[in-house]
Amino acid sequence: MKYQKKHYSIKAVLTRNLSILIATSLISLIFFGIFSYRTGIQQIKENNISSLNVYATTLQTEMKKLEDFTKDICYSDTSYHLLSTNYYTSSQKILYEGTLRKMLQSEVSPYSGLLVFSDTAATSMYEYGSYFPNTYARHCYELKEELKKYYLEAPPSSLENWQTYSNDYFSVIMYTCQYNGLYLCSLIDLNFFALEEYASLDNSLHICFFDHEQILSNLEEMKLLGISQNDLAKSPKVSFSQPQVIDTLALKNSDVSIACCMSVNYFGGSYFQIAIFCLAVMIVIFIILSIFMYLSFRDILSYPVTRIASAAESIGQNDISSFIECNESNILEFEEINRALAHLISQKVELEKLNQLEKYEKNHAMLQYFQLQTRSHFFINCLKSLYNMLELHEYEKMQRMILAFSNHLRYIFHDNLKVVPLKYELEEVNDYYNIILMDRSKPILLMQQNDNSLSDYQVPPLLIQTFLENSVKYNAQSDKLLCFSIHIEKTFYNDKPYVLFKLSDNGVGYGKDMLDKLNCEESDLYEDYHVGITNLKKRIELIYGTNYYITFYNEPAGGACTLIYLPLEDTI
Repeated sequence: MKYQKKHYSIKAVLTRNLSILIATSLISLIFFGIFSYRTGIQQIKENNISSLNVYATTLQTEMKKLEDFTKDICYSDTSYHLLSTNYYTSSQKILYEGTLRKMLQSEVSPYSGLLVFSDTAATSMYEYGSYFPNTYARHCYELKEELKKYYLEAPPSSLENWQTYSNDYFSVIMYTCQYNGLYLCSLIDLNFFALEEYASLDNSLHICFFDHEQILSNLEEMKLLGISQNDLAKSPKVSFSQPQVIDTLALKNSDVSIACCMSVNYFGGSYFQIAIFCLAVMIVIFIILSIFMYLSFRDILSYPVTRIASAAESIGQNDISSFIECNESNILEFEEINRALAHLISQKVELEKLNQLEKYEKNHAMLQYFQLQTRSHFFINCLKSLYNMLELHEYEKMQRMILAFSNHLRYIFHDNLKVVPLKYELEEVNDYYNIILMDRSKPILLMQQNDNSLSDYQVPPLLIQTFLENSVKYNAQSDKLLCFSIHIEKTFYNDKPYVLFKLSDNGVGYGKDMLDKLNCEESDLYEDYHVGITNLKKRIELIYGTNYYITFYNEPAGGACTLIYLPLEDTI
């Protein structure tokens, strides 16, 4: 099986390759955007975990410090033990409480508190850190009383364990020891607990504490962020729909967990929105540049091919005007191409004109030669007939013969590649018919049925006379009356207007081999049989190109018949 090459358009190839380039680049940009986003989120998560560990470590260190301090005071401090005995004077009580208060003040941190109370209300004191505002003094006292009541009613198992407690103003984690009815409670307010180095991160870092029931600190802030206790408990994974990265860590020796929530705007503004915006801007810029480059390169690369195709079309039409009309370009190289192609077309058109002229002259000379060659015997016969008339003193008949013969000679020496009105061709047929009647011993009948409106229709010379002459020549030996019929009318062929010439006789007709040769599209000018018809076919082809039809056949009742369709053009 022969391999068939596929044909491609340069514009189609450019469009396809650019589409592949754009698609590949867009996919790369999208993957780059996703990778950048995931990398950013991963960085945020690492920072989040780092912050969480710092907070948890700091808090647990503070808890350990308070726990050790509480145990040390409760079980080892003399002043604390003496206060728990209730065996002291007023001055001694003041001394013991002053000593204990100094130790509490030296140990309390900005976000912690130290409370001392007894089951007999004999001793009561407290110290709060600097983060507890003065406006909260009454609330701080109420907190001490609430915790006193809580521990006095709580079972002994609640002691020496970290517990949580919340009211409308405070949410604390506390550790309490008791010695001889005197309680020392160390607490850390979870709302006030913060590290200064993380307090100025543009509100991107959010710390809260929670247990298995509720959020213990920063409740309002968590509500604004849309984070609930369930969200913290299940520690959601990072997703495009989640605006925060959440990580949690359970504190040792307590039911409290710490949660660190960092917004994705950690790097300033919404990271995701900025990433999407930047990616969208990059894609738009890339598409615009790609389209601009495509249009530029498409015109640059396809222009030479387009101009060559236009030049080829102009060469095929032998017309340079259509090419010159649209050869303007502001690119120097393209102007050079246009000038070169225009020069090539001009040379081709000139050569084609010279070739056509040479071909015309050659065909013209050849047809004239055959036209004269085929009529030599007719001229001799006419001269013999005139001589016989002269011997028989048939002067009047001789005059008619000379007149008809001179008209015939004038007509056949007409340029046979030019057209003549149909009425002139019919006059030539009548002149030739009169010559035959005067020269032929047997009569011949000429029948005509013509459309008078076609009298000025232009036809090749000898179009009808050739077939009349051919009919007389090849039916000379027949004994019956020869009838030659001419029928001319307007008609349509393949939905186009034509003039139909039907030329027929009642003679012997065409031989089978001759019909095949005459109906063949390629006719041999050097054929020595029916040279006049072959000559006529060649002249019709030179005049009308392919816009004509001619066919030869024999009538069923006998006789040759020829149908010729010539274009009517605008004369219908």
